Amino acid sequence: MTLDELQKVVDSWIREHGGYWGKFEILGRLTEELGEVASSLQRLEGLRPRKVEVNLGDEVGDLLFTLAAFANANGLDLETCLGRVLEKYQIRDSEAWKNKNA
Repeated sequence: MTLDELQKVVDSWIREHGGYWGKFEILGRLTEELGEVASSLQRLEGLRPRKVEVNLGDEVGDLLFTLAAFANANGLDLETCLGRVLEKYQIRDSEAWKNKNA
């Protein structure tokens, strides 16, 4: 699935289920989902007690769904956003990434 397809699927699902929340509500949800990714990773890496089973892939999926909803609500095209940042990394940050583990 492309990012464009993802945004369309998310948009369709949201519209079928009552419409978009406010932009800051989606941002709050995005923050919550990122926290759940972090919590899952901590549990998988043994940094937190493993009280419940975790599925890191499901949590990342939730994060992507919510990111697509956030982008849609703000009129952003994720493919364009990602293309710009990849270009920026190539120009500005490629040496820093190479030297990170040196």
